[in-house]
This record gives sequence, structure tokens and C-alpha cells, in this order.
Amino acid sequence: MIRLHFFGKGAAFYPAFGNTNAWFTAGGELFFLDFGESAFEKAARLPQLRECEKVTVLLTHLHADHAGSLPSLCSYCAMVLGKRITVVHPSRTVVDFLTLTGISPDFYTWLPELPAGAPVRAKAHPVQHANDMACFGYEISDGEETVYFSGDAAEPCREVTEGFLSGRIARMYHDTASHESASHCWYRRLEEAIPAKERARVFCMHLDGDYAGMLKDLGFSVVEPEE
Repeated sequence: MIRLHFFGKGAAFYPAFGNTNAWFTAGGELFFLDFGESAFEKAARLPQLRECEKVTVLLTHLHADHAGSLPSLCSYCAMVLGKRITVVHPSRTVVDFLTLTGISPDFYTWLPELPAGAPVRAKAHPVQHANDMACFGYEISDGEETVYFSGDAAEPCREVTEGFLSGRIARMYHDTASHESASHCWYRRLEEAIPAKERARVFCMHLDGDYAGMLKDLGFSVVEPEE
């Protein structure tokens, strides 16, 4: 079973809820889903960061609330913990980003996808979020179950939604905006895509305000960050 632990559940402009970044372990390895501005302080306190030999970041896109403290993680792991982390992102632009922030490629390994021997599989799905950069959600499987982490997405991915409704995907963790948006998924779009009887398996995240109660009234779940 893939258990996601969240550092936060907030949108970029709602910092009170923290960046919507998560982590999990599998096969003795530590995986981060995005690594935004507020992630490093919380990640540095995780015993798993020191205990796990392999650390991988699955990056959805390069906006600051999703990648802002990735340079700090790369340099901390390399210089303090003596680990060379792996950064997975389908586009090589992440290498340019890290170079501009002073992070040498010697500090990390960039891969467009997880290697075949990894303890989980992660399929990247292109999503609509920003017109000036490639953005992705990840379908993650450990061989026993599959979950989906949308990152920032204006609407549910059709292939993922079909997999979710068929039961192939156990849970969706999805960007959920309170208002109509071309960049984020207005909750009404999730209402249309997901029948009421299946909504408890959809965990809303990246909230731009305090409307979790309304989402729960509609039958959805809401991610809860861990201290």
C-alpha cells in the first residue's frame, strides 16, 4: 500500500496551509512528490531522510511552490548527508533550473523517468496548468495498488479518471480550486467527473482557501498534513 504523507495542502497564494508536497517510502527508499518553498525545513526533520540510502524527488513542474527548495535538498544531501539524490522529471528544464540556482549536476542524478529496478513505477501524465512549461501528474504503483498525484492540473486527466472509475487506481490526490480557473481544477469539474459514490477516494489538495468542509459535504476527502 502506498501511504502519502503531506507537508501541506495549500495553493501557492495560500501559504497558511503550506506547500502541497508529499512523501512516502517504498522498498527502503524515500520518495518526495514535489519539493516547494516550505518543504526543506520539514523534510530536514524526517528521520527517513537520514536513514534511507536512496532519495528520489518526483517533480510535477517547476513553479516555486513545487520546486522552490529542491536546490537546498540537493546540496544538503550531497554536502551534509553524503547522498546523491535522484530528481525525476520528464523535461530536462529541471537541470537548467538547478544550474541557475548554483547546483552542480555532481550533486544529483536527473532522470526523465524512474529506472526499471525502482520499488515503485511512476507514469507521468501531461496535464494542463501553465502555457510556458511542461507539467505532469504521476500515476504511482507499488505492484499492489496504484494512486494518482495530479500536481497542479486544470482538469482531471481522462485516462486517470477512467482508471479510477474502473478500480485500477485506488485513490486520486487532486488539485481542487474554489473558483473557475484555467490553471487549477475548479471543484465543479471534479463533481462532474466523479460520481458521488466514488468521491471518498478522491483526496482534494492545493486548496486556495478554507473550504474543506464544503468539499467533504460533496463527498470528497481532503488531505491532512502531518506534523
